[in-house]
Amino acid sequence: MSRPPSPVPSPTDQSPEARLQRGKLAYQRGDYAAAVLTLRPLLYPQTLLAQEDQLILAHKLLALSYFFEHDEPGAEQEFNLLLSLRPDFALDQLVDPLKAVAFLDEIRRRNEQRLEEIRRQQEEEQRQKAEAEALQKRAEQLAQKQAKRVYYERVVHRKLSPLQFVPFGVPQLADGRIAAGTIFLIGEALTGAASAGTWLTVRLRYPDNTFPAREYQAAQALTGTYLGTGSAFWVLVLAGLVDALWHARTSIEIRELAEPPKELAPTPPEASSAPAITPALSLAF
Repeated sequence: MSRPPSPVPSPTDQSPEARLQRGKLAYQRGDYAAAVLTLRPLLYPQTLLAQEDQLILAHKLLALSYFFEHDEPGAEQEFNLLLSLRPDFALDQLVDPLKAVAFLDEIRRRNEQRLEEIRRQQEEEQRQKAEAEALQKRAEQLAQKQAKRVYYERVVHRKLSPLQFVPFGVPQLADGRIAAGTIFLIGEALTGAASAGTWLTVRLRYPDNTFPAREYQAAQALTGTYLGTGSAFWVLVLAGLVDALWHARTSIEIRELAEPPKELAPTPPEASSAPAITPALSLAF
């Protein structure tokens, strides 16, 4: 399967990457002089290419362009720079001209001792880098193991008073919640009064729990009224109690513990170095 053609850089694009592409196209067209003029400023007097692969490609194309321009000293200089960067660099016999491959092999043969020394230096640098990374990793692991675990206890104090259990909006009014207290006060007073009044009316009119047939509907209405308003009264009382307990004043105390709480199972010290907070609840009357 054929490879897709490389994108043609715009002539106005002066980035190092675009200029490298133009130098590569000039080399592929056989315009070696243009390739030299395009590639050399990317490498001298300073390198403009940031990526190593781009740098290797630029030196390779420049060396081959020098070689086909019959500038063997220039080609040898570029190949030597390539071998200094990558001692095992080699041309592809299936793609690159065999004359250039032989030229590079001769340069490698003459500089085998120097290249071997470069290989050893690079291997030593890689070994030192790997050792430094391993030491850094071990140091970080040791620091995590030695990190002190700090435990905190969070204690919530809920202050309750007898007023919290009084109906008619008393707890709400005592806490300064006037609107809620007024609603509970009026609602409980009206429903309680209605229920008590209708109950008393039924008892007075029908003391023996019997009533004439003509007053059947009136008796049913009175009974339903005192039962319904009574239920509403107790619903409001219960709602007021729940509201009072929910809005009871609380204070939170956080204190450091000398040792881990008993309810916590032991965990490896490296599992976490962050402070732990354990909740606790207490009621103060």
